[in-house]
Amino acid sequence: MAKTSYNERSWAIDLISEINAYSSAKNKTIDRAGGETTINTGKKRLFPDVLLYGRNSEILMGWELKMPDTLVTDEEFIKNAILKANILGLNSFLLWNVGVAVLYVKKDNEFEPAKLWDSLKKSITTRDKVDEFKDEWKKLLQEILKDLNAFFESGFIEKKTFIESFKDSEIVDFILRNDTGVAENLKKAATKDARFSAEANIWWRVAKLDYPQQNQWEILSKIILINWINKILFAHILIAFFDPAKKIELIKDETSVEEAEIIFQEISAECNFWNIFQPQLGENYLTDESWSEIIQLNVLLNNVELSSVGQELLQELLQDIIYSSKRKIAGQYATPMFLARLLTGLVMLNKELTFHDPCCGTGTIARCAYDIKKESGISSKDSLKTIFSSDKVAFPLQMATIALTEPVNIGEIIQIFKEDCTNVFIGQDIEFKDPYTGKPVVKKYEGVNYIASNLPFIQQEDLEILNPNIKENTREIFENLLGENLSLKAKSDLYAYIPFYLWKILKTGGRLGIITSNSWLGTEWGSAFKVALNKFYHIESILISGKGRWFNNADVVTTILILNRRNLLNEINEDEVTNFITIDFDLQKETDNQKVGEVLENVLAGLSSEHVIIRKYKTKELSDFTLNWSALFSDVSWLKDIENKLILASNLFDINRGERRGWDAMFYPESGHNIEAEYLQPVLKSSRDINMLVTQAESESFCCSESLENLQKLGHTGALNWIRKFEHEFNTSGDKLLPDALKRAGYFWYEMNNSTMADLVTSMNFDKRIFVAKLEKRSFVNQRLTRFTAKNIDIDIDLSQALLNSVLGIFFIEALGFGRGLGALDLSSTRMKNSLQILNSDLLSDKQKDDIKKKFAVLKNREILPILDELRSSDRKEFDDVVFDAFGISEYRDNIIGSLKTLYNIRKNIF
Repeated sequence: MAKTSYNERSWAIDLISEINAYSSAKNKTIDRAGGETTINTGKKRLFPDVLLYGRNSEILMGWELKMPDTLVTDEEFIKNAILKANILGLNSFLLWNVGVAVLYVKKDNEFEPAKLWDSLKKSITTRDKVDEFKDEWKKLLQEILKDLNAFFESGFIEKKTFIESFKDSEIVDFILRNDTGVAENLKKAATKDARFSAEANIWWRVAKLDYPQQNQWEILSKIILINWINKILFAHILIAFFDPAKKIELIKDETSVEEAEIIFQEISAECNFWNIFQPQLGENYLTDESWSEIIQLNVLLNNVELSSVGQELLQELLQDIIYSSKRKIAGQYATPMFLARLLTGLVMLNKELTFHDPCCGTGTIARCAYDIKKESGISSKDSLKTIFSSDKVAFPLQMATIALTEPVNIGEIIQIFKEDCTNVFIGQDIEFKDPYTGKPVVKKYEGVNYIASNLPFIQQEDLEILNPNIKENTREIFENLLGENLSLKAKSDLYAYIPFYLWKILKTGGRLGIITSNSWLGTEWGSAFKVALNKFYHIESILISGKGRWFNNADVVTTILILNRRNLLNEINEDEVTNFITIDFDLQKETDNQKVGEVLENVLAGLSSEHVIIRKYKTKELSDFTLNWSALFSDVSWLKDIENKLILASNLFDINRGERRGWDAMFYPESGHNIEAEYLQPVLKSSRDINMLVTQAESESFCCSESLENLQKLGHTGALNWIRKFEHEFNTSGDKLLPDALKRAGYFWYEMNNSTMADLVTSMNFDKRIFVAKLEKRSFVNQRLTRFTAKNIDIDIDLSQALLNSVLGIFFIEALGFGRGLGALDLSSTRMKNSLQILNSDLLSDKQKDDIKKKFAVLKNREILPILDELRSSDRKEFDDVVFDAFGISEYRDNIIGSLKTLYNIRKNIF
């Protein structure tokens, strides 16, 4: 009587035994089979029922099995097999329902039937026939194996190494599909556990800057899942080097998360790599499904036997783990490899000396230092001894450790530790572990010769939460080391403070290279930063991209700063040279190190080339320079020759941002307000409304200097009712009524001062057009605009507008700002007030003034063009020629236009 209990699981176990017996005697491509542990009808499974392996542990093919009551044409059967083949990165699979087997092979990215074995289709039609016809399906199995070996040997079915399959697989993606469920678990855990919630929120304060507009728990869930995958993979790699790592094979179906955590702690205790195996925030809040899939990955790796793969392939796998992990969870400020290599090469002049990345993140820069040392002939062991990496956040240290790990250096101490970069100090005891004994190894931090780092992009708004003491501590550094009461401006970003802490851990003659945003080049706080920085370091080089972004994030433009530590603070030599360097090709599109090496050599040699433009300035020249340093990436050698023709625009105009009263709904009323006409003034709300050089304010503003009592007496109920409408409203934060929130000394709380009305107006965020427009009637302008209000009635506003809109005037505007999001020019009204220059009209005769205004009138009668189009237009050329001739500076015309084009193209070409 047939055994009715014979099922897919029983058949799969028998099949695997038969395949192994057949293959052991044949010495063919198919070396063995596995997969019996992946079969469990009670759970959804990631991998095929049977897996065929090659001699080098490569996964050759997956088989999906069913009993005869499921047809091989069943859509769900086929769909499931395709899914599992894709998960494993395989290009073929076999469906077999005992009676019929079908081979599918991928062609043009689609799986198609390639071979059919149906000799038993009439014999085995029901489940109870399977055991009865065992001899028959065993013979068919041998026929299938013979055909498959022939297909592999002929190349009809492509073989892949495990590494190639892993690269093409969707294993990580598939497991990451659990992120929503894990995120929900994390969110619930935070509700129930205040300590976990606090730790998660502290982590997110820093992490959210790398993941704007993304959800805290979804990002954390992805990191947790990647962390588990990396632990599993790395432990299996370690088996080739440390027997205790075999404990990873103990993680099976019945293992809980908590039990797995203990196993990893035991592995780390005996094999080191604590940064990889340590428990991470929230890692125990997995869903049952996500944990099941992680276990299945572990079981698969048990069968693959990575320890037998070979060191070269293991190295490939380590690199792919890092690449895959970064691709899945890297934030917007993760350092691209080309940039890390350039930075490290510029800093680490002597490859034998010590190196530290104190904000290492996932370890890209440290890995570049390691590679450069090895390429110069230093052994892997000695390279690791001279590299330190640290970060204040634990999560990325796992990937940083993997990034520095190679089969040839497993067993060496990798000097990675968790610490805030501002807390690292010389003499600090740092604990590592001996990989062979597991015993602590304490090293005293002695400082380093080189530091290179991509500093955190944390804006001043977040400093009070993330680094509440950094401002005061930095001021103390200045006082203790300089003996000066020096401080950075309140609006300084975090990266402005860090170099002064790193100075303390650099050895004599040390060198620092940092990646920062470019905001310090063109802001008020940046000016103070430059002064302080120059007291601690010689600013050797500043590098920017002249073509293409270095980071994919559209909102940040970056610079590289190369600094030499001053051994005697404040000892500044006026003949020191600072290089302003533009990399004029898209480094991000380079796939090898050759182009980066060429840039590196040019910069180190101080030689310009077709794609590396170097401009050199002495410290004395920099201290006398009145424009932003961003202007120094163009040729401004002509500027000193015309300085006697210039004055500050603020001599003629009160320059400030537009009126900011803090409650637009009140001060910029919509239609239907019933306010009396005498309390209404025109207001210009946006530069987008400006198409010509003369414009008018189309909107209305509420401008009332009368007391409530006078309004009552005058019977001006429209204005009175409008004010009372807002009397009992709260401000945005809800802590003050508007009469309190909007009050100003000497003014009514509802009053807008008409002395802030503008004659000329310009933007604070230019794009392709740069201009200064005249208002037909003096008007208010919105706070997002910059106003020019003539200081007295003798100012020739029309002539001043003409000079501000000359190509020289446009250059000065471009040169005062700095490029940011999507190529916009960021330019504060304060910068314009303090530094905007204009040709001095007092040097002109009346006729010259009239000639300039006549030519400018032509420009006023047409629409404003984008800068490059303006420079090509004949009427613009005629206007500028008249201006240059009148001031006797025609010989500099081409230089000025060239400088403007250079700065404009740098700003626009990086996006």
